[in-house]
Amino acid sequence: MRTEALRVIAAREFHDHVRSRRFLCLLGIMLVIAAVGLASGTVQYHKDLDDYNQARTAVGDEELAQTPLITKPSPLFAFYEMALIFSSLGAVTGIAMGFDLVTREKESKSLKILLSHPIYRDEVITGKALGGAAAIALAIFLLVGVSCAVLLMSGVVPDLDESIRILIFGLLSFLMIVSFFALALFFSTVTKTSGSALVSTLIVFITLSSATYLATSSAGVTLLIGEPPEFPGVTYDYSFMTGPNSGSGIMGVSDEGMAPGEFEERMEEYEIESKVYQGKRQAIEDTFHLISPDRNYEKLTFAVVRPGLVAATVSDGEIVSEDGLSALFALLGSLASNIVAILVFPAAFFGLSWIRFVREDIR
Repeated sequence: MRTEALRVIAAREFHDHVRSRRFLCLLGIMLVIAAVGLASGTVQYHKDLDDYNQARTAVGDEELAQTPLITKPSPLFAFYEMALIFSSLGAVTGIAMGFDLVTREKESKSLKILLSHPIYRDEVITGKALGGAAAIALAIFLLVGVSCAVLLMSGVVPDLDESIRILIFGLLSFLMIVSFFALALFFSTVTKTSGSALVSTLIVFITLSSATYLATSSAGVTLLIGEPPEFPGVTYDYSFMTGPNSGSGIMGVSDEGMAPGEFEERMEEYEIESKVYQGKRQAIEDTFHLISPDRNYEKLTFAVVRPGLVAATVSDGEIVSEDGLSALFALLGSLASNIVAILVFPAAFFGLSWIRFVREDIR
């Protein structure tokens, strides 16, 4: 593989992307969503900050510090709202940029002409991938830049911790879009037409998202591992009216009909079985999140842009809230499998694309 030829192909692909109406339209939508989402998020941030300061004045810093789940509001929550939208919009962007990279040139016969020149096939496929990734990086750079500009114009100046979290958010967004770009590039190499590549990519995307949603729902978990353990004792409900058109209720449990000590024994068994059941359920959710880049992206960005709340840990029966960079990197360390998955997914599909393109018989 020659560096000069690779650079020329990557530059050509990059210029084709950034000047295409498809890319500019998607970029415009992303920037508008970022600006509107952050504008509304900063308004809510100022409101929450006023409420927090009032509570701080009323109860004092020491008493407020004893309630770790009540944390100082952060403008980063607006980025999580953006992430929920980008998990779908980013997938569409990656697919739109990659589904016809190879098939378009197959259909126009320009690929055959290109390969008739003294150029290696690995330079072509690698250059196309690098050019597309560079265009995605430019889009994310503009997105983060607009986001920071909106924050500054709203009177919010991120500190060092928040600035690093914003950069990590941008990196995760880049990896998520590149994941679907690599998936679309793979189908662009194995199919003969752009339409077939687009349909195949959308089928895989919808299948992964739907399978993850269904498998992690209550019905899906019950189907896979069965019903949760039943609570011991006799459960009863007591309902009562709280108004002309409203009601409420109380659920309780009793040891009626049980021998002395039997309820405690069953309760211990129930707690053990519940712990095992919840462990199996969490394993199912984690597994399906790993194979779905958009769900994996949501989980990672939630960990990054929710400082304090997500980093809350249980120590000796007490909830201890942690924040700062040490808590961030400790939290990301606990999500190492998710980080590996969001890196492996695009690498794997690019590798498959590379092998397929190099060995393909192009006529």
